[in-house]
Amino acid sequence: MENLLQEIEAQIAGAKTAAAKQNVGIIRELGDGVAKLEGLTDAMLNEMIDLGNGITGLVLNLEETDVGVIILGDYTQLKEGGEARTSGELLQVPVGKGLLGRVVNVLGQPIDGKGLIKSDGTYPVEKIAPGIARRRSVDQPVQTGIMPIDAMIPIGRGQRQLIIGDRATGKTTICIDTIINQARLNKAAEVVGDKAYRPLYCIYVAISQKQSTVARVIS
Repeated sequence: MENLLQEIEAQIAGAKTAAAKQNVGIIRELGDGVAKLEGLTDAMLNEMIDLGNGITGLVLNLEETDVGVIILGDYTQLKEGGEARTSGELLQVPVGKGLLGRVVNVLGQPIDGKGLIKSDGTYPVEKIAPGIARRRSVDQPVQTGIMPIDAMIPIGRGQRQLIIGDRATGKTTICIDTIINQARLNKAAEVVGDKAYRPLYCIYVAISQKQSTVARVIS
């Protein structure tokens, strides 16, 4: 009997326990990709909220009793009165070369049917940009492959460039052609073994675009 008690005491002493704080509320209002949550008193701005069914919400509005979130997923799978839980984590996405050539949603999850993505880690979406003194100088042009642009108004690597114009005037076409040209240049440098060439990787972000439009760009 004494040995049994000692064995039980040893098991209790060796048991590892971890306490985690989690704030739980309910979905009070729901519609058109947004929701109002009640009871999440500890929610932070830009925090990811677990809304259930594998759907995440992003906190964009903090009120006295309610929390306003945008739903990063199919809101039709949610119901008013459902549970919502804080995660304690601000919005972050996976990063790494494993994402190159893939189509992902706003959370970095693959939606192209090509399987899981092996990332190098995660990175916060909202982050203070480095100061001017810490940035490298712009000393190398971006070859867009569009001769009038490259000849008359060259764009530098690290430079922000706004493309403005009316609808259906070819703004997206310029961007896509530039991205395709970078892929060609990267491949050519790899073939000849040019170690001095720094590959330029491009990310195309579709904001408020129809799925058919995005599918056209991908194809």
